[in-house]
Amino acid sequence: MGFHKRWINEEVLISRYLNDGISAVDDYLGHADALITSDELSHEVVDLYSSEHLDKVEKQEEISMKIMRRHLKLTKDGVSV
Repeated sequence: MGFHKRWINEEVLISRYLNDGISAVDDYLGHADALITSDELSHEVVDLYSSEHLDKVEKQEEISMKIMRRHLKLTKDGVSV
């Protein structure tokens, strides 16, 4: 039995969200023993995902908004993800 670490970054989160929606992000975060964040967006998303104060729908809505805001900011700034 192994210990599954997953390194999370905004590029992967945005890509998965744009290609397959929030369910792909949820699935990606759910299959690891440890989540390691590398930037502000990934840290915020993992915090929301791990929150015990929100139900699943609320988590998905908040995560979706954060990912889309970051994607739109990067697009506006001319950065491709």
